Amino acid sequence: MKHFIGAITPFLFIHLICCGALLFFLVSSGYLLLLSREASNKIFFLPALLLTALLFWLYLHHHRSCTFKGYKTFNDRLAGLALYLLLSLTAGFIFIIYIFLPWWIPGYRGGMLLP
Repeated sequence: MKHFIGAITPFLFIHLICCGALLFFLVSSGYLLLLSREASNKIFFLPALLLTALLFWLYLHHHRSCTFKGYKTFNDRLAGLALYLLLSLTAGFIFIIYIFLPWWIPGYRGGMLLP
């Protein structure tokens, strides 16, 4: 139990501080309103999906070519990591903007989130 509390306390503390600071930044700068409007307009939804599909195809193609070669160099590992990070970021942004934000704050038109 001591290890669990010792591990979860810093995680929760850092998570609350970082997410709270990010949420404060998004609300105070107006980016949350901008992202909320993008979620309802869906202007960049199709290009983001196409970019995610392209990155997924590049990641699989790179992985298959390295498997075909039989070995990976440092540049292959670096390219694979970069493709994985880009794929994760684009898929994460699609989820946050088009699924999570409309569910979390439906009909957000600006202002404070909490009374």
